[in-house]
Amino acid sequence: MENDTPNPTTQQLLIQHISEAALFTGPDFVITACNPAALALFLYNQKDMLGQSLSFLLVAASNTTFTGGIIAYTTGTGQILTLQTTRHAISPGLPNGGYLFIYKPLEAEHPSTGPFTQLRELSDYLINIRETERTNIAREIHDELGQQLTILKMDLSWLNQKLHKCEDPSLLQKTGDALKVLNETIRSVRRIATELRPSMLDDLGLIEAMEWQSKEFEKRSGIKIIFEPGLAHLPVNNNIATSLFRIYQEALTNIARHANAKTVFSKLLVQNEQVILTIIDDGAGFDMQTLAIKKTLGLLGMKERTLMLGGRFEINSKPGEGTTIIVITPLHDEMATSKADQ
Repeated sequence: MENDTPNPTTQQLLIQHISEAALFTGPDFVITACNPAALALFLYNQKDMLGQSLSFLLVAASNTTFTGGIIAYTTGTGQILTLQTTRHAISPGLPNGGYLFIYKPLEAEHPSTGPFTQLRELSDYLINIRETERTNIAREIHDELGQQLTILKMDLSWLNQKLHKCEDPSLLQKTGDALKVLNETIRSVRRIATELRPSMLDDLGLIEAMEWQSKEFEKRSGIKIIFEPGLAHLPVNNNIATSLFRIYQEALTNIARHANAKTVFSKLLVQNEQVILTIIDDGAGFDMQTLAIKKTLGLLGMKERTLMLGGRFEINSKPGEGTTIIVITPLHDEMATSKADQ
């Protein structure tokens, strides 16, 4: 009986004619052939690729069913790539069939034009207004309320010192308890002001703000988070930085509320003049078919912020396999530039 599956030599000859990065695997997803584009993309030698399970290219907690879609991969140098993956069956229906995988870099898509433009501009305006209000409220809380509480603490501390000479120990106990409550109130005010608008986002930049948010998330939720910035400083304007930070905040909030995850992996990098934010959790996941039915306002907000930057928002999830969110935006705010030119 003739074997309908190409042998490795034939596969290697065939795959050379594919311009995109491509791999052949057997039915067990072990790599049997790869083309130069795949070697250049994943930064491996051919001998390192052949005979390996396809899973060795995946980042931790990523999709392990090899069904295709937008998936996060790791290169030979440890870089994280988010790629559009297409799977084609070889000799479908035969037990000795294999698969052809083709990988394409993600490209930012531009927001819709026509009748939706005004609605998107209105949404952009409302979000910017909300950010401005949050910044003003955070400043007022920190400067005004914080200052008044500090003065109150000084007065109460002075009174507490004077009461050490008092014969009634209950008065000293009361002022001591009041000082503890006041100190906790001051900490709460600082936390609320920071959550409304982290000053480090304006003072130090996006990466430092995301690192702070990651530590706060791990401390409060108990979920381990691995945040890997692809560079020390990300040269983006305030609009992009704010949007990406809010998307990251919302994604972590959704994970804490719904995912039942133990670990979150997040990566921020620049690739081909695009900023790519990848967030992967190992939680419960969900059925993508129900996503269109449910009114998931958090996800809608993240997508809207992404589209306002002229970017692309992707989410992939399966029950029991966690969730992957990928946000791709231009490195420079082209939409803001075009508005300024009008």
